[in-house]
Amino acid sequence: MRNRPTVVVEAPDDRGQRSLRVRGETVGRAWSRRGLLRLVRRAGLPELDLDDPGQVDWLADPSDWPDRPWRRRTAGAVTALGLLVSAAVLFHVGTKDAVNALAYGGRVVGVVFVTASLVEVIAALAVSDYWGNRALRYSGTAVLVGVVSVTVTDLMFLITQIQGRSYTVFLWLWICLALWAAWALWTLTQQGVWKHIPHPKGVAMSVVVSAVIGVAGLAYSQMYVPYSTPVQTPFSVTFGTPALSADGTVLHVPEHVEFRNTGSVRIYVVGTLWKAVAWPTRYTEKGTKQDTWKREFQDFDETVRHVVYEPSRMLGMGTFAGPGDRLDPGDDLSRDFVIDVPLHSGIGRVEIDADASFIRADRGKLGNNYPDSEETSWNPDTGAHEWDGPGWLTAAGSDFLRYHAKIYHSSEMLNLTHPTDYVSAWWILPAWNAWDERPLVAKGDTDPYLYVSIARKANGSEELSDSEQEPYGMNTKSRWAEMSVDQLLKAARK
Repeated sequence: MRNRPTVVVEAPDDRGQRSLRVRGETVGRAWSRRGLLRLVRRAGLPELDLDDPGQVDWLADPSDWPDRPWRRRTAGAVTALGLLVSAAVLFHVGTKDAVNALAYGGRVVGVVFVTASLVEVIAALAVSDYWGNRALRYSGTAVLVGVVSVTVTDLMFLITQIQGRSYTVFLWLWICLALWAAWALWTLTQQGVWKHIPHPKGVAMSVVVSAVIGVAGLAYSQMYVPYSTPVQTPFSVTFGTPALSADGTVLHVPEHVEFRNTGSVRIYVVGTLWKAVAWPTRYTEKGTKQDTWKREFQDFDETVRHVVYEPSRMLGMGTFAGPGDRLDPGDDLSRDFVIDVPLHSGIGRVEIDADASFIRADRGKLGNNYPDSEETSWNPDTGAHEWDGPGWLTAAGSDFLRYHAKIYHSSEMLNLTHPTDYVSAWWILPAWNAWDERPLVAKGDTDPYLYVSIARKANGSEELSDSEQEPYGMNTKSRWAEMSVDQLLKAARK
């Protein structure tokens, strides 16, 4: 009986590799005949003739080398590419949010994303071994954990984008990564990667816990915090005690605008406006007719039957907070103003109005250039009107002051999954002919108003719906008060 050769080449395994055994000890695995020759030389058998049955025992057809290197290397390259692309996105988003997210939950998500990106980089490094000789015991586990990490985080981005019902170019990245993840999981399943995981339950639990932390942090910052910590800004406008001028022709009327932050959430001011308007009135004993009631109700939100209002006159206007001002908890931007009301001019009532528009600092951030973005429709030197605002905002010939800038979401994740929006604040000074055939304002006068919007276009012509503005925590409040001149005179003479 002849002796069996000391060198044995085993049959190809399920990956196409053939093991080489020398004197009963496996010295390596080869994908091809050329690789087998390298193993033989490394084993110290350079003179070995692979075709000599007396020296080599082939346990399967010597020509059977089923490996397709281009296919295997392509699969490994595609897997590594997907992992690295996802890791780059997560590292970018994670580092920004971990430091700069406006809410605590967003910062937690940022830390989770940075951790996930590191896991995916490790998985990308393990790809070459897993699609190669698998010399490292846990390379398959690392690749699987990395692919699952991409799957979970990409679904978070995709769901966030769908929930926002908005389009950005990154939508195609989330779709491509989702398709890549489906392919990668299918490929790993076909290769039986699950069979080689030493502690599958522990690996699955770590992925689940990471996903739960990420989702919980996002839900906490975007849903729970705004609900549980509403903005508290006492806002009111009141008359002070008036004083009569020395010659008895003018009333000096103080007005107080209260605007404070008594809550726990910082806010950013988008725009504010106060104005005082005089209404010439006359008394009618018989009372006004029904058509007047309807018109007054529509125009003034009130009707006083025995008073006939004449076109209004502006007594004063201004702001009580600058565009972009930050109002921290406990801060007070309340202001006092004095307006002069001329007597013996037919003025019967004085109305003061105040508007304040702001966003929550934990939901949105104004661009840094917002406080310096002032634009006027008139020449600053001469005051002459130079250009008209958009037709959807005001009539031709009306002047305006405008501030505008980009507005950012509370996290970089939302910035990537939502398109760029712009915030605009317009202080409008309507031209007298901007009203209909029965002007509400005296000829040559004006009635200013504040218009604030968040839009997809820089000029603010495409206003977002309430649901699209809500993620920024945008809020606009209006207050007003009214007193008759007789009441003011009585208070002044006390």
